[in-house]
Amino acid sequence: MKKWNVGVYLRLSSDDGDKSESNSIGNQRSLIKRFISNDKELKIIDYYVDDGYSGTTFDRPDFERMMRDIKSNKIDCIIVKDLSRLGRNYIEVGNYIEKEFPRYGVRFIAINDNVDSFKDPKSVNNVIVPFKNLMNDEYARDISNKVRSVLDNKKSNGQFIGSTAPYGYFRDPKDKYKFIIDKKAANVVKKIFSMILNGKSKKEVVEELNKMNIATPSTYKVDEKIYKYNYKETSKKWTTKKLDDILKNRTYTGDLVQGKMKKLSHKVNKTLRVSEDDWIIIPNHHKALISTDDFEKVQELLYDRTIKVRKDNSYDLFAGHLRCNECGGNLVLRQSKGYEYYYCSNFVYKKSCTRHACNKKKLEQNVIEILNNFKKNVDYLNKQIVEIITQKDKDYDLEIMKIKIESNNKKIEEYVMLRDNIQSDLKDGFITEDEYWEYRDEYSKEINRLKKLQKELNDKISKIDFNSNANKEWMNDFTNLSYIEKLEKRIIDDLIEDIVIDNDGNIRIIFKCEDKYFEALDFINKEKCDIIDNEFLLA
Repeated sequence: MKKWNVGVYLRLSSDDGDKSESNSIGNQRSLIKRFISNDKELKIIDYYVDDGYSGTTFDRPDFERMMRDIKSNKIDCIIVKDLSRLGRNYIEVGNYIEKEFPRYGVRFIAINDNVDSFKDPKSVNNVIVPFKNLMNDEYARDISNKVRSVLDNKKSNGQFIGSTAPYGYFRDPKDKYKFIIDKKAANVVKKIFSMILNGKSKKEVVEELNKMNIATPSTYKVDEKIYKYNYKETSKKWTTKKLDDILKNRTYTGDLVQGKMKKLSHKVNKTLRVSEDDWIIIPNHHKALISTDDFEKVQELLYDRTIKVRKDNSYDLFAGHLRCNECGGNLVLRQSKGYEYYYCSNFVYKKSCTRHACNKKKLEQNVIEILNNFKKNVDYLNKQIVEIITQKDKDYDLEIMKIKIESNNKKIEEYVMLRDNIQSDLKDGFITEDEYWEYRDEYSKEINRLKKLQKELNDKISKIDFNSNANKEWMNDFTNLSYIEKLEKRIIDDLIEDIVIDNDGNIRIIFKCEDKYFEALDFINKEKCDIIDNEFLLA
C-alpha cells in the first residue's frame, strides 16, 4: 500500500469573496484533518497557509513554498477543501491540475468537489472541474466588475469621481460632480500655455515659474487647504514633469476626461494606460481655461513624437520597444556609476512601480543571442514546411486556414457545451438563476462572435490562390538575415513588437511574427509524426 506524503493547502481572502465562515482557515483545517483521519495511506507532512491572499493570483508565499517542496520530493500529495482554495484563476488552476502536478507525480485531492487524481483519474478531467474553476474565476471577476461598472456609469454620465478637482478648478459646492474656476490657479495655467505658445521652451517656463515663486499644484492645494498632505521640499519646485501634467491635460479645454488608466485585471493589482480612443470624454463639462485650438497647437509643438529624440537628433536603440512586465510602462535610460541602465518610467517619475533595472550592454547581448536563436528556429521551420509541401503537394496558405477554422470550430463546440451544461448546474443548485442568465448571455455572445469569425475564415479560404504562400513571407525577414553580431535599430523595429523586462531584469521578446510562428508549428505538428516542442523552439 503506497504511503502519500501530504501537503495541506489552506487559503482565505475577502478580496475574491471568501467571506463565509465555512471558508475560514480553521474550518478548512478541521475538514481536511477529518478526511485524512479515515485514510491510513495519507500522512500530513506540512500545512501551507496563505491567509489574506487572493485566489486570482498564484504569487502567494506559502503556495510557492509548497511548489518548492513538491520539486524537492518532500511531498507528493496536495489536499484542499475545494478547487476555489487552490485558486480562482481558471486558466492557472487548470494548468496546475492537468500539467504541473502530474509532471511531478503529485496526487491532487479537492474534497468537496470529489476530485482525486489517484483514485479517480477521470475526476480531474470531468467537465465539471474546468466549469467550477471558471465559476470561481468568474465569481472574483464579478465582484471587481460590479464596482467598475458603477464607476464607469458615473463617468459616462459626466460625474467626476476623483477626490479633488484638477489644478485650476474647484469642485462646485452646488454639484460635487462639476467644476468651477479657481481664478488664482487658472491664471497660472493660462500663463504656462501662453509662454509655450510664445516660443519659450519647457525649461525656460520652469525657470520663470520658480523665479517668481509660484506654488506648484500640490503645494498650492495644501496651502489653500484643499487637501492635507505633507509634501517634501522637492515638491515646492516646478519641473518639466509637473509642466507636462498641465500641458497635456485636456481638462483645460472644458472637457471632462476620465478612464485614462485601468486595472490590468481583477487578478493583477496593477494599472495600465488606456488607449486615448477608449477614454471616457464628456465635452463641455465645465468652463474652459484654454481654447481647443491653443491646446492642440501646444500638443503639436511639444508632444507629436512617439519616440523621443536625443540632443544630437539620434534615437536610442530600443526606443519604443521596452515595456515593464508589471505596470506596462515604458523604460527610460539613465546613467549610474559609468554604466547605462534602463528603469521603469513609472518608478523614475511617479515612484508607482519598482526599478526593473536592466543594464543596457547586457540587454543588447541578450537580445542578439535571442534573435540569432530565433532565426535558427525559423530556418528550421522553413526547411520543414518546404519539405512537407513538396512531398505532399500541399498548399501552405490553404492548410493554415484549415487549421484556423478547425481551432475556431473547437472553441465554438466548447462554448456550446458550457452553455448547454448550465441548465443542469442551475437545477443542481451550483449556480443561481441570475448567474444562469448571465452565463448564458456571455456564452451566447461568444458563440455568435466565433460563428461570425468562422464565416470570415470560410470566405477567405475560397479566395486563396494555390501556391501563393503568403503566410510564409514573414520567414524571409529571418532567412535573409545574416548572423547578428551588432544590433541595429532597423532590425529591432522590423522584427520586434516589445521587449518586456521583469523586476529581476529578465527579458521576454514579443516578436511581430509570433502568431504566424505558432501557425507554422501547428502545421508541421499536424503533418509530421514528431511533435515539435514550442517552448524548446522559443528558448
